[in-house]
Amino acid sequence: MPRLFALFLIALSLPARADVAALQASLREAHPQAETAVAALQQLDAALLRPDSLYPALDQFPLSELQALYRQRGQCRQPWPALPAELLRFERALCGGQALPTRWFASHLIHPLGGSYAWHYLQRHPEAASTLQPYLHLRERPAAFAGIGRLGDDNLAALLSGERWLLDGGALWWRDGSNWRRYGAGQWRPLAEAAGLELSPQADGDACPQLLGRVCARPLPPSPWWWRALAGFSLLAAAGVLAYGWRQRRRLERERRFVLQMLTHELRTPIAGLGNVVEEFRSGFDRLPEDARQGFGRLADGVLRLRQLADASRHYLAADRRLGAPQPLPLVEWLDSVAERHGATYCLDQDRNLNLPAYWLGLCLDNLLRNARQHGRPPVRVTAVWRSRRLRLQVSDGGALPRYRLSLLRRELGLGAGMGLGLAIVRRVMKRLGGRLALEGPPTTFVLELPCDDIAD
Repeated sequence: MPRLFALFLIALSLPARADVAALQASLREAHPQAETAVAALQQLDAALLRPDSLYPALDQFPLSELQALYRQRGQCRQPWPALPAELLRFERALCGGQALPTRWFASHLIHPLGGSYAWHYLQRHPEAASTLQPYLHLRERPAAFAGIGRLGDDNLAALLSGERWLLDGGALWWRDGSNWRRYGAGQWRPLAEAAGLELSPQADGDACPQLLGRVCARPLPPSPWWWRALAGFSLLAAAGVLAYGWRQRRRLERERRFVLQMLTHELRTPIAGLGNVVEEFRSGFDRLPEDARQGFGRLADGVLRLRQLADASRHYLAADRRLGAPQPLPLVEWLDSVAERHGATYCLDQDRNLNLPAYWLGLCLDNLLRNARQHGRPPVRVTAVWRSRRLRLQVSDGGALPRYRLSLLRRELGLGAGMGLGLAIVRRVMKRLGGRLALEGPPTTFVLELPCDDIAD
């Protein structure tokens, strides 16, 4: 243990390894905020991508002509300034509210005042937006192409020149093969730290140990040795607390199991004595008063249930996972006894002999019928269906619940209420049997579903 602890501290004191390949692999596995194909950008004319296309064309027209064109745009009055024929046609169309064919914009992309002809046209004809999208500048449709149009001028120019890494407004842009991917700061920063890197925009004149396009990748400084040692001690302390808690739980489980085994063993003697008393009363049943016979029936039923419970508990405590092997059970006879015991009716499509854990399934059904009788409304009814090697038992009553979600119902009732405790028992037993408990409605219907085999098969 001391040697392992020393190796652990040495590993903590080592600086993190800066690894660009690891960062790329992590980015490739992460889901980006947005993604666009490089081929989609390459299909656009270069004039619709360059940042300088948004500014007045001072290299093609004198400033005086551009000023006259701007004034004429606002006034639309004669005389028109001396302009190229196609530009004059466009300005007259805007002033007169005339429509231009879409094919005209395919050969006329950038307006001398800056921006695309399509953008200027849409200021007067917004109804043509759907057809003129391909002729808009990248900045004039910022939501397209994963938002590349929102990049600053320098980053947009760097992207067009072939750079593969960009940082803009806290977002990381990375070209992965044939796609540009955008990651938010909350995505790429933890991945960069895990790879031992700190990313920042590259400034002119600054020394950078590893340049990724316009992004500088610097190795993270190693944490102080005392901080790493403290982290190591904290981890070891947490592991010790968890191990201690696990040992305590194991000890408590063993003690609880021993107490349950002892109680089960001690209960068998008084149960056997009560059984002998019941047999004595049974032999003289005809001599009992009329009002005592019903009491004797309840006593006999209670003693039978105590004996079954003690036997089942003994089997349960003897095995950690199994609740007892299933046994052949005529479904009609079993449902007759259950329905008679609870004063309920049942519906069965056809009788079958099934291999079922009779006691545990009866325990679950008894709990549901008791809850329906105490907390629901009549009529209480049981429906049994066997199909596809699964037995489905439905216990329904005429009541209503505010919500038909079993998890919410169990949380509202809690384990302190009788109904909540009964449902908790049923849920755990069904889980151990490989089945499930469900809630449906309205009307309020609890469902037991259990895999089982037909003996005839």
